[in-house]
Amino acid sequence: MAELNMVSYKLQDLQFFNKLDKPGQVQLENNFSFSVSYTPDNTRCVAKLYQCVKDKSDGPDHRFFVSVDLVGVFSVTGGPLTDEDKRDFHVQCYHQLFPYAEVLAKQVCAAGGMPNFMLLRQKMNRDNVTVNRKDQGPAQL
Repeated sequence: MAELNMVSYKLQDLQFFNKLDKPGQVQLENNFSFSVSYTPDNTRCVAKLYQCVKDKSDGPDHRFFVSVDLVGVFSVTGGPLTDEDKRDFHVQCYHQLFPYAEVLAKQVCAAGGMPNFMLLRQKMNRDNVTVNRKDQGPAQL
């Protein structure tokens, strides 16, 4: 049975601004992407998590914006990987990487005047994960 272990993570980008006039409620929208790619020998994988929260506004200028772009490196042990393993690992990578994104966003938002801000954890289901063979080019470590 194949196993997955996080080796490291790296914050690639963190952006934040708060131009809200006064404290209070603001309507927010959430954008999210997550992907996992494997090395050719399937002994490592790289997960990329991007999450962005911004105020809902009609114009191009937002009053509140926070985004986190993280990359996690994972080791894979225990034999050849099946597509089922990769679906499971996709969900596991997300669950291991998300808490780091959450803490980073929470800390910067607290420092910027929004102490109760939290990123929305996405519902991830292995049955909705697509294993893309083209995406298995060399993962960058």
